Amino acid sequence: MIKIKHIVAGLSLVLLAGAFNAHANSNANQSAGAVQMKGDDLRFVFNQTMMIGEYREYRDITRTYNYTEFHFKDGTTDYIEGRKSEDGRWKIIGDDKICYKYPKSQYYTQTYCFFVFKSDGCYYKFAPRNMTLRGPRNWDRWSSRAIRKSSGGTCDEPVS
Repeated sequence: MIKIKHIVAGLSLVLLAGAFNAHANSNANQSAGAVQMKGDDLRFVFNQTMMIGEYREYRDITRTYNYTEFHFKDGTTDYIEGRKSEDGRWKIIGDDKICYKYPKSQYYTQTYCFFVFKSDGCYYKFAPRNMTLRGPRNWDRWSSRAIRKSSGGTCDEPVS
């Protein structure tokens, strides 16, 4: 009887390890080819650019996943999410993060910073809490993703 318990326990460990490796390989595949945008490359992506994107999570207040944001050269933005429109500010911080503020907004009341990764023409933004020193904790936990208008880039299927 002890032998059967050891076989079942060993089989369970093998199955668990296999599931873990499959999950790790799935995350690796999703991140394959993704490049973190930094410095001049990060500035170039956003400067004088309309980003058309979506949030990972549904936005209850605006009742949408979708947004657009034009990034002007002077560091200002025009942001639209559902029926909500905001004047904002954007800035590259530390050469590897883009940060936003919406000074007149009653809804967006803090500074929002993101690390940006490009994969197949799609730009994924990750909040600092979802990052490690080697990159995102989980490639499925992006905050938002977007394409540059008229770039021909695409993202995976929409969340909604």
